[in-house]
Amino acid sequence: NIMMLLGTYSKEDNNCCSIMRPPILLFALLLQSAHSLQSSPPLAFVASRASKNCGSGVLRHRQQRTKQYLSDDDEEIIPINNDRSILAGESTFQKYGRPSDINSDSFGPLLPIAEAVDEVTGGWALTYADLHPATPRTTIGQAFLATNIFYAAGGLALGVQGDWFYGALTELAGIVSFIYHYSQLEFGKNRSEVRLALLVDYFTAGAALICGGVYMVQMGIDTIPIDALLTAVGASVCLALCWVWEFGYPYIFWHSLWHILSALTGYLIGQDHLLSTGG
Repeated sequence: NIMMLLGTYSKEDNNCCSIMRPPILLFALLLQSAHSLQSSPPLAFVASRASKNCGSGVLRHRQQRTKQYLSDDDEEIIPINNDRSILAGESTFQKYGRPSDINSDSFGPLLPIAEAVDEVTGGWALTYADLHPATPRTTIGQAFLATNIFYAAGGLALGVQGDWFYGALTELAGIVSFIYHYSQLEFGKNRSEVRLALLVDYFTAGAALICGGVYMVQMGIDTIPIDALLTAVGASVCLALCWVWEFGYPYIFWHSLWHILSALTGYLIGQDHLLSTGG
């Protein structure tokens, strides 16, 4: 089995280890993929302490929440995908529990609002996805942040056409969204800085959504263009899927689509409102 294979090769010298370990790890990964389709607990492989001398970056990579030790033979168990709860389909809230850093040091004058949001949602609303291994300096992280430009473009277009109020709300939502996701990529999981940015993002995004909703009521739901309704449904689906796959690259993919489709929806509704009011 995988543990016997890795245990055997960890006892060899450094040259043998550096040559043989890549195919062994690849074989382990293939077995892990097949095993994960049949059972929920992920297959773990055992890397002995001697393997640290082999120069294997994969074995040296650790995440604190998945690190366990066996006291008998001093071996380290590292799940291949580095997150047992991700493979089990758990959300960020299920993995890390209710936030414990909601205090005056973290939220300042916004503390009463943060406490109310936390209380009403049972701690869920101020949790957020861990986007590791993406960062603001990786290509994927930068592409994700760049999707906020759709809010800037939509808001500017609405302003030029005469709706500076809704355009400004859309612009502001995009700016705060960028700040929130930048801090999310930069600081990682369970950080008060990210929770504060998330709370502000709720305000700005909520203001733009409420304004768009008021426009829809004023115009009459039955008069909303079909393209705006389709993009609104698509955006809602993408946002919901962000909570189904609330980690790493899957979250980035679906949330990027949410940015694009929600910005397009806001622009289409704002444009139709301008036409209906003669603006």
